[in-house]
Amino acid sequence: MARPAESTERTALVALGSELARSHAWDVLIHALQVRLSLDKREGLPELLRHSERQEATGPICDAGRLAAALVGKLRVDGRGALADAMLSLLGGGPIDADPVLWLDEVRGKIATRSEEAATLRAHGRHEIARMVEDTLSLDLRVALRERLCADGRHDLADAVSRAIFAHEARERLGAGTPAPAQPPVPATHDEPAPDVAARWAFADTLGRTHPADVLACALVTRLRAEGRDVLAGSIMMIWARGVAGPIVDPARLAADLVAQLRAEGRGELADAIASLVRGAAIDRDPCEIMAVWLNELAGPIVAPGPLAAALVSVLRRQRRGRLAEGVDGLMSADRWTDVPPPGT
Repeated sequence: MARPAESTERTALVALGSELARSHAWDVLIHALQVRLSLDKREGLPELLRHSERQEATGPICDAGRLAAALVGKLRVDGRGALADAMLSLLGGGPIDADPVLWLDEVRGKIATRSEEAATLRAHGRHEIARMVEDTLSLDLRVALRERLCADGRHDLADAVSRAIFAHEARERLGAGTPAPAQPPVPATHDEPAPDVAARWAFADTLGRTHPADVLACALVTRLRAEGRDVLAGSIMMIWARGVAGPIVDPARLAADLVAQLRAEGRGELADAIASLVRGAAIDRDPCEIMAVWLNELAGPIVAPGPLAAALVSVLRRQRRGRLAEGVDGLMSADRWTDVPPPGT
């Protein structure tokens, strides 16, 4: 299946990305990329980029498992199998699931883990917390279904499912006498940005409308690496590659799981509505095919192992897993390969 947005030939991608990186500041480039991703309807990616930017001072917000899997996957596609195996052996001994193969049908794995957690809580008499964990199952499934459908360009079906869910939940609240969720207050006035700031963001907006997302992503990580900001660059690399592929799961099976979960929760009317929407829709995908898209993006010039490792080490240290962080850092430092420098430098 074709990617839902324009893709640039890799030689041209490096040349164009390097030129933009030399010409523009990183904050202009990240704003431009957010604009482009929003125009391309890349579900969730602009928000993840904003969060990554804001969290740079405290370390990336990325999950250690996702960073580890991206690093192992990148090392493998780069032909560095021995280092990938060593990294997998190091990280696999703890709670980090770093093997990319285990991402196949990743959402079902997440749901199974959540169900096991709930069962363990019930076995220890913590029924209320177990119920709260179980209540998140259908939410996880519906978010993943929307992300997968949008990644496949099926925005129409994703929107229809979302509308059905919101309408049903509104009726549920009305029947229970529960008020609608409070909306954040809209400020009566807001300060206008200074003219130079407004002009800067207007220029970034134009830049985002002018260039494809992959060119802007290449330019952004190239600029960050040139400035020595590998942690933020690595976080964005992982988010980018994951966003291109989308959740590694068959959406048809995911929709069936969501319908089954809703029935288990006693929400049969909503289950029937979603089943009716997806019935007959040609949405089946092979998770191996999606995995191949992800690995192909890892093999491209936007993603590099050094920044991925730097981001992973930062997350591990923030989580107080110092020995694992030192192990990752030591393996990368001892490897005979040197990391490829940013394109165009």
